[in-house]
Amino acid sequence: MLRTLIFLGVIILIAAVTVFVMRHTGKNEMTAEDFNIKAPESLDVQISDKGSHVVFEGKQYEYNKDIICMLILGIDQVSGVDDRQIGDNMQSDLIALCAIDSVNKKITIINIPRDIITDVKVYSPSGGYVEMKKLPIAEAFAYGDGKKGSCFNSAEAVSKLFYNLPIRTFFALNLDGIAELTDSVGGVDVVSPETIGEFEKGESYHLEGKKATNFVRRRATDRADANLLRNDRQKEYLKSIINKFFKATRSNISVPVNVFNAVQSYSSTNLNPDRVTYLATEFIVNRNMDRQFKSVPVTVKQVDNHAENYVKEKEFYKMFLDIFYNEK
Repeated sequence: MLRTLIFLGVIILIAAVTVFVMRHTGKNEMTAEDFNIKAPESLDVQISDKGSHVVFEGKQYEYNKDIICMLILGIDQVSGVDDRQIGDNMQSDLIALCAIDSVNKKITIINIPRDIITDVKVYSPSGGYVEMKKLPIAEAFAYGDGKKGSCFNSAEAVSKLFYNLPIRTFFALNLDGIAELTDSVGGVDVVSPETIGEFEKGESYHLEGKKATNFVRRRATDRADANLLRNDRQKEYLKSIINKFFKATRSNISVPVNVFNAVQSYSSTNLNPDRVTYLATEFIVNRNMDRQFKSVPVTVKQVDNHAENYVKEKEFYKMFLDIFYNEK
């Protein structure tokens, strides 16, 4: 009996040490020690120590070095299509930045409208760098291999939009994998912010399977702000599935791995077991993390037959400081 207890104790100790090491490694991989955060040229901002310290509108701010950023992309692409050339790959229909602040026990999901005009690196079909060009941020994914290369290019475009904010982790999901993702957590409940297709504004719906895909993917074609309205639905979906994911993870630490396995064939990511372990344990340790959902503020301009979004700089920068800096 004593030998059995000792054996079980050793197994538990090994498991605990393994989780500790994986958690520590995962955090180090996701946290950026090297950064050089800029400030918007259109605003009167004093910045020093590579962005560590900022003075804006008479207030002093210090960059939160412990914050972890993960880019989430929803790609309007059919899984299994691998013969596209660089520049011809599909675009990001959903772009969101997840900022995890374990010190202040806060998670902020920032929706980034796909039509925001920003600096995007353009590559030739052979993979050679061509130029930096002002394009809708959704097109950053097209100028890559349709997999991790596209994710890195998207992450760089989002980083530039966020004043060189370091983004070390990404997760891209083909939108035809939304059904699998939703079903892996038992479906989600949403309230539709607009009337479109089978959905009525203000009505509640339980989404599973193809219904979840339709809610996230469908877009009107007769108005300039159609994508912003779809963004509102995508934000509603993200809010619901993230809340469901956190709740399930607190009850069962294996949930992140199960969800990851369910959508693996539809996704591209640099998440690994160490990073997943860190995220899973973080959600359990900080059970009462405050969750906020924001959007990059934009103005909409109709240009010929398409819409262009331009960031409201001052409003956006204030939001940026609120999320990624601590006021001193």
